[in-house]
Amino acid sequence: MASKTTSRLRKKERKSKREKILKAAERVFAEKGFHTARIADIAKLAGIAEGTIYIYFDSKEDLILSIFKERFGDWLEKLKQRLKECSTAKEKLAELIKLHFKSLEEDPHFAQLLQIELRACSAFMRGGSAPELKAYLKVMEEVIEEGKEKGEFRENLNSRIAARALLGMMDEMVTIWVLKKRFKLPEVADEIFGLFYQGIKGGV
Repeated sequence: MASKTTSRLRKKERKSKREKILKAAERVFAEKGFHTARIADIAKLAGIAEGTIYIYFDSKEDLILSIFKERFGDWLEKLKQRLKECSTAKEKLAELIKLHFKSLEEDPHFAQLLQIELRACSAFMRGGSAPELKAYLKVMEEVIEEGKEKGEFRENLNSRIAARALLGMMDEMVTIWVLKKRFKLPEVADEIFGLFYQGIKGGV
């Protein structure tokens, strides 16, 4: 019994330390940039020895990809729960766009990492984000397919192309916001929804 308790405590401690490292890394990458940031900077902010980081992560690339995968996974689960509360595909589309912008404005460090620093990571650009982005696009495609089936969106709409077009629109606006911050992201949600919806709406 004692050994099981000790094992659980060790797992909890490892999880806590790992989360602490990820949180510190996210801030350092956002503030210093991926290429400029050093493992030593992350260790200092996390309050641990530099060598400890390598117990949990292989490299800076492993660190930044781990941040993306875990944060994006949480984001996707939150989105799915919110969509269950919507009754129409149109409402789901509007909620998806709203949540995308609202979540990133509320978390500027992650927005900086997602829009700028991850693209400086060769592993990310080689497909390190593929499973997560595919899952996000799948949610978009499912919303669009639902709209087509219910007559809310055009029957001849290519859901795959439409989902990627929507992601591209949102991605561009967030990148501009990260670089210039001359507007509030939630304020453009309705505009993006209106532009996109006008191009895909059906006859009802």
